[in-house]
Amino acid sequence: MKLRRGLGPLALLATLYVLLVGGPYGTEQMVPDAGPGLAIAALLVMPFIWAVPYILLVAEISSSMPLQGGSYKWFSASLNRFWSFQLTILDWMSWVLDAALYPPLVAGYLTALVFEGSNRWVTWGICLVVIWGCTFLNIRGMKGMGHAALIMSAIVLVPVFLIVVLGMPRIDLSTLVPMTPEEVPRLTALNAALIWCLWNYSGYAGLASASEEIKAPERNLPKMLAILLPMSMVAYVAPMLVALSVTPDWQSWGTGHYTHVAFVLGGVGLMVLTSGAAMVSNVGLFNSEQIVISRMPYSMARDGVLPPWLAKLHPKYGTPARLLIIMAIFYSILTFFWGFMKLLYVSTWFSLPAYLMTFAAPLILRWKRPDLRGPFRIPGGWPVIILVALVPTAIALYVMFTTGWEEVRGALYLMALIPVIYLLAQWDRRRRESKPSNVE
Repeated sequence: MKLRRGLGPLALLATLYVLLVGGPYGTEQMVPDAGPGLAIAALLVMPFIWAVPYILLVAEISSSMPLQGGSYKWFSASLNRFWSFQLTILDWMSWVLDAALYPPLVAGYLTALVFEGSNRWVTWGICLVVIWGCTFLNIRGMKGMGHAALIMSAIVLVPVFLIVVLGMPRIDLSTLVPMTPEEVPRLTALNAALIWCLWNYSGYAGLASASEEIKAPERNLPKMLAILLPMSMVAYVAPMLVALSVTPDWQSWGTGHYTHVAFVLGGVGLMVLTSGAAMVSNVGLFNSEQIVISRMPYSMARDGVLPPWLAKLHPKYGTPARLLIIMAIFYSILTFFWGFMKLLYVSTWFSLPAYLMTFAAPLILRWKRPDLRGPFRIPGGWPVIILVALVPTAIALYVMFTTGWEEVRGALYLMALIPVIYLLAQWDRRRRESKPSNVE
């Protein structure tokens, strides 16, 4: 049985928006961390020096290799078995860590709005509803996911639009001063701005993991990524400019501050609408990330790199239901322990080696497979593609080597597990190959 192509251009764009943007909700902490001037400057500049090169490189390689598994297939074509496995699992684990942020955020918004003084069990119960509800949607397949993404995108965008329209006349650029917090060293503020921007403007290779479920992925994925980037810039920058002008006490901002901005601009009604949209945004982010998180190991299992039973598809919906259920159980346990800021730093830093390989893969494949080309190719030959890859590579390396030990210690411990996973997978593969009659 094959996975079913159900995601057309509009549903693909909506899924990308829900997966990679989800509105400005959760970005409020960037301002006290980096400062108002630097936060806005970084959100305006980073798309051009990080996101545009990133999207161009992903567009070229996904256009020439529109294969289920995405980065797993690209790394496998570029590297030997050992290193492709390490980087694929690294990429997969970074998505897992990132996804773990969202069910507790939904619970936090809901308990603040409805339940006064809620306990851990109420919070975890809400997390379970999010986790298993999203698992049900994913098991039903990408077509249902695309429809859900369209609805979620509309719900998320309405309060953002109202906040920007109501607040636009009150925008005051003098609130962008100071550039950085006076009590924070400038390099620390710069690193914080970069970490936040890498989180906001990344993941563009993620949905390539589900290429077999996208209609004409070699054409539609690059086109929709090009449309997504300006949408994401507006979604981040415009509400933040309004928020700084309406509530200039940026030192006290925290997660959920946009609900306060909505109250100032539109009263209780807009506050409730914004809080609901924030919860939908986080549900959408978690829901969409399950596509990436399940399809990577599915493709590896289908190729025999992981146990083949993980690649068994649902008989009715044609989706990797076993992987999705295993991940739901994992998240049900995990949501007891994760904290937002720690996970933000760990998951972002954890992603950097995979980003570096994603930037290098199109160059390696141009050299190894000059005949391999799709509908989109970065023009200008080798000088241009090298320059396109060098700029985001330099940014990733800077962040990798300047992030503090406390922020990355957990990531290094997790990285140490990947060679162990590789050895276990190799042992299982040799065991299966020694029993040729045992084929599922």
